Amino acid sequence: MRSQALLAEEVAMNVMYHSENYYVVEFPGNHGIELVDKATGRAGFLEGAVEVKFRASMANLAAGEPTVESVDEFLDGYDALLNHSTCLH
Repeated sequence: MRSQALLAEEVAMNVMYHSENYYVVEFPGNHGIELVDKATGRAGFLEGAVEVKFRASMANLAAGEPTVESVDEFLDGYDALLNHSTCLH
């Protein structure tokens, strides 16, 4: 049986949040988070200090009883960092 640590390293991505408006995906091996705004078709990769702050803010938000609307409103605050267009393959 594999250890939990080994299994965590093998995970390519983990969907942290999904709504009608947003996807938030973490990439454990890359120490980053991708935020996708479905309505605008834009995405951004958060890393470093921005990723750390984002994770802490999401944890604080999740500690309460967040609604989809409140989480989406929080994610709206990261709109300026979404500078890559998304495309479907």
